[in-house]
Amino acid sequence: MDLELFRKLLHNLLNAEVMIYDNDARLLAAFEDTYCFQKALQPMFAVDSLSYLLGSMDDTTFYEIVDKLDVCLFFFRFRNKVFLIGPYARTEYSDEKMQNILIENKMPASYATSIKLYYTAMPILSTYQIQRTVTACMVSFDPLLQEYAYRRLLGFQEEPKEPKIYRQDSIDYSAVYQRYHVENRLLKLIEKGEVESIIQAYDEMQNESSSLTGLFRSPVYQSPISILRALARKAAEQSGLSIITIDQITQKSVQRLSGTDNIAKQTQYCYEMLIELTTAVRDHLVNTSGYSPAVVKVVEYLSLNYTQNVSMDALCQLSDYSSSHLAKIFKQETGRTITQYIADLRCRHAAEMLWETNLTVQEISSYVGYTDNNYFVKVFKKAMGKTPSEYRASAMP
Repeated sequence: MDLELFRKLLHNLLNAEVMIYDNDARLLAAFEDTYCFQKALQPMFAVDSLSYLLGSMDDTTFYEIVDKLDVCLFFFRFRNKVFLIGPYARTEYSDEKMQNILIENKMPASYATSIKLYYTAMPILSTYQIQRTVTACMVSFDPLLQEYAYRRLLGFQEEPKEPKIYRQDSIDYSAVYQRYHVENRLLKLIEKGEVESIIQAYDEMQNESSSLTGLFRSPVYQSPISILRALARKAAEQSGLSIITIDQITQKSVQRLSGTDNIAKQTQYCYEMLIELTTAVRDHLVNTSGYSPAVVKVVEYLSLNYTQNVSMDALCQLSDYSSSHLAKIFKQETGRTITQYIADLRCRHAAEMLWETNLTVQEISSYVGYTDNNYFVKVFKKAMGKTPSEYRASAMP
């Protein structure tokens, strides 16, 4: 039996990653490096956990791991080989749901953007869809196949531990920047009519040792509407809008489109993406009007990392200015110091949560970046003219 053919068949039918595990720990290590966003949220995506689960599985049972982010991994044994399908998501991304997950796990809001990019990169699949497809393929190869049971694994029970401390350095968005860099490189070659260079770049993408390998084979490009989406992203990028913000919006569209074959829904999703992207561009232009390119970069950086301990060194490196010069022009152009600007971002976000959620003031304080609740109340009152409790009360009918 050609197991590689079986793997490819599942991959093509489900449009999801399918791997064959043959007791090689390197595959599990690669899986953890690529797909485990945070071990505290995904303990079963770590090498040791996966190795234990795959080593103790039953031969005639389908297993499905569901982590705290609601990201899943499906695995089973067939013809003495273990097949892993995923990771994948079961539902569309929800800002409210992820916000609650972060708060429950005492993680700051700055993780929301990277989690959104991580989650929306997953195909949307249902358990029933996977079981039905896998079973049909297995029966095609083995008509006398024994019926498989199903078992869902929701996580390991852990003994109480000390509160987790999450890293406070900047979150790595290098993969997104790399993809946009390559796209821009190709567009410039086309714009300049450099045929030989285009051929060379295309050949490079087919080279297994190249960093460009598989770039345009990713789910980001696998849609009939992908050309429109790519053009929309490029237009938004020209406006100066953060490519991280652009990718959040367009990647969510990719995920939604992967979950339906309905033409009307696809058209609606595309329309909603264009509206959301255009609105984000408009807001960006309004919010950064009159700012120099260096200050725009700093503002963009702060919008992504405002809940964390932002270092002046990082901002200086980003703007290519000394700390004194950056502080001076930032105050001149925005009317606020960098510290005041961060406080305003935190308080505005906190204000929205006070109106829209039932979370406690302390939970909101921690989520927007303040470990000292009393200090948060003081800063909030100075920025908003009311304490958090007074502000929430004023929103009630």
